[in-house]
Order: sequence, then structure tokens, then C-alpha cells
Amino acid sequence: MKALVIVNPVSGRNMIDDYIGDILSVIRRNGYEPMIRMTRGKDDARQFASEWGESVEAIVCCGGDGTLSEVINGIAELEKRPVIGYIPTGTTNDFSRNMGLSADILKSIIDLNHGEIREVDIGQFGEKHFVYVASFGLFAQSSYATPQNLKKWFGHLAYVITGSRELLNLQSCHVRVTDADGRVFEDDYIYGSVSNSTSIGGLLRFEEAAVDLQDGLHEVVLIRRPKNLAEFNDAARAVLSGVYDSECITVFSSSRVTFESDGIIDWSLDGEHERTEGTVEILNIPRAVRLIFPKSVTK
Repeated sequence: MKALVIVNPVSGRNMIDDYIGDILSVIRRNGYEPMIRMTRGKDDARQFASEWGESVEAIVCCGGDGTLSEVINGIAELEKRPVIGYIPTGTTNDFSRNMGLSADILKSIIDLNHGEIREVDIGQFGEKHFVYVASFGLFAQSSYATPQNLKKWFGHLAYVITGSRELLNLQSCHVRVTDADGRVFEDDYIYGSVSNSTSIGGLLRFEEAAVDLQDGLHEVVLIRRPKNLAEFNDAARAVLSGVYDSECITVFSSSRVTFESDGIIDWSLDGEHERTEGTVEILNIPRAVRLIFPKSVTK
């Protein structure tokens, strides 16, 4: 058996070099013959995963959420998809935290050795794919708008700082949203997201019992622009408490969602910038990816 090890050497704080030997040792101990590919620029991880994905049994991704997203995009269209192991070395590692994976490199290596494989849904956004969230509006731009040097040195604090600036602007997009059952929601929205996670960027949270990573459904959140200070305060209360009972907030689950807008919308797909104009359809692809999770998460 073969395993492809995709390494982003500049992810996070450049610590992965200290652990390559441990990772390769675990892979060999599990009966795999590893081969390493180092990324040198954007889209390298996707190309490696697409080129080698059907000839290996496993891919071990060592990098941040962006590297993992590239790997998922690389294997999404393959008929034979390998198992994915994730060693998060990014700055904030939203995906690992939200999915219950360890953000600690050593613990992730242990999970790689003793974890269990779990099938999870992914999202299709036009011709691209995302693992856990596609979002626009308030806070959504933080992950790709934050200057790289600020992101590197201040980590998650950089996301909060940028989000606070966006909070003062309250820019909105007029969007018509249609779900798989034909229900239509149309308004001026300051935030929208389609996710498969119990948490989005540490800001929005869902009860674990309400989110099934393999049920063929995404959770959709829409926050319309508040008409006055009272509505804004009520929406803020709902977001901070995780109880989305504000009249400004709409939450539902669907296997397919269509967003229509006359203007340009800047999206964040797992933290990567994507711009749309007109209509975009977001589909849930059920159980499309097999990921290695800690046993404590799969119980």
C-alpha cells in the first residue's frame, strides 16, 4: 500500500520539518509506503492529490486549512478516493478545531496511528468544493482579508481584529436564497453561510446533536441587516448565545441551496477567497470524503 504525504513547508510557524520523521514512521508502521511531495505555491496540493489520488490508499495532508481544502478539491472528482489524514500546521486551524480533531501536531500524529476512518459530506460550490463552510458578509472575509504577516504573528486574534472592523461597516448584499424544497428567502443580508460543522470560525455554534457530518444536509445561516439598534442588539445576543431566535436570523438545513444576487459577492470557502456574480448553487455531496478522526470523536 502507498500513502502520499503532501507537505506545505511554510504553513503556520514552519514547524513541520521537526515532525516529518515521526509522521513517516507512523505511516510505515501502518503498512504504507510513503512518498512525499512538497508544495511550493498555491494549487500545488490540489494538483498532487488529483494526480496521485487514485494510485494511493491514503493521503496525509500536512498544512493549514487551505492546504486541506486543496487536497479535498483534488480528490473530489476522482472515482477512487483515498483516505485523508490531516496534520494541522496552520495558524488557526479552524477545520481541526470545529471537527474535533487535535490542533496539536504530536496528538494529530498519534490520531493518525490510532484513529478511526469516518465518512463526511463535503460541499460543491459551482465547480469548486469546500470541506466545512462557505460564507459571505460580516466576519466571512476575515480569513482571507487579514494581512498574512498579521495572521502569522497574532494568529486567531487577527481574525477578531478584522471582524471588529467589519462590524462597524455592516455592509449587506441583497440576495434571493432558495432551498431544496423550493422555499425562498430574500432580503438584505449582512451574513450568510452554508456549513457542515458545529462551529464556524469560533463565532457561530450549533448543538452537536443538531449537526450530522454525514446526513447529506448543510446547515444554512442567514442574518439580515438589522433595521434599528434594538434589532442589532437582539441579533448580537442570539449569535453570542448560540440560540438563534432573533427575527434577523434564519437557520435551516438543506441538501441544495441557490444564491441569486445582482451584485458581486465575496465568499470564503474554508478560508479561501471566491467571488461570484449572479447565481451560485451549493450542493451537499454525501459521504464524499473519508477522514481519520480520533476515536473519542467517532464514539
